[in-house]
Amino acid sequence: MQSEADDRHLRQRSVKTLAWLGDAEFEREVRLRLARRGDYSVDRLDKARARIVNAGAQAELLAELLAAGVLDEAEEAVVRRGRNTALRGAGHRRGTVREYRAATALEALMAWWLLGGQRARFEALIIPAIEARVDAQLGD
Repeated sequence: MQSEADDRHLRQRSVKTLAWLGDAEFEREVRLRLARRGDYSVDRLDKARARIVNAGAQAELLAELLAAGVLDEAEEAVVRRGRNTALRGAGHRRGTVREYRAATALEALMAWWLLGGQRARFEALIIPAIEARVDAQLGD
């Protein structure tokens, strides 16, 4: 369980730093779960990964969490901070600015859990969603 001092420290972290870490952890978990499914061509694995790890897909995942009402007040505050972060160059690739902001919010939330000693929260809310998406991509 986090102390109030830990909470304050995490809330003061740069959202961009949190999102950077959350992005890496999310992709690592997706790659791990794809690889566990068996030996597929690297091209197929990379295409599956790209369909799961992108701003649009992460925005959808955040929308699912919000719609389910599973986030507490502190988690919702992290999401708000993530959505309000100024993003340079966002939307220049494949997603919209709204998708990039939502993806940043989700990534920041994931890192907030991990840095705050709440990996169980990450595993309860994010891992099942990753598994479902991996199933959808590799469902043979």
